[in-house]
Amino acid sequence: MAKANVQIPDDWPERIGRAVQRAVSLVGWSHKEAAAKVGVDDAEFGKWLSGGRRPQFDRLFAIEELRQPLILSLAGLANDVEVVTEIRMRRTT
Repeated sequence: MAKANVQIPDDWPERIGRAVQRAVSLVGWSHKEAAAKVGVDDAEFGKWLSGGRRPQFDRLFAIEELRQPLILSLAGLANDVEVVTEIRMRRTT
């Protein structure tokens, strides 16, 4: 099996943790509420947010209310992704 030489920036775990934290904030939950909904204890969830442990994205994506905010927050980490909010209205007359 071929191995890729992947260079992970030193701050990457913290940046991912901040993205998860932003997603939780966007839905208006406390860290304690989010941990309960995801099914982990507060200490474990705190490690995800601080970059001490990798978040379990399968658990995070299982929570419907968290999916879209999480995708938006993670997309913000990519340099070549622009997140745009667009509002469209159909004319009724």
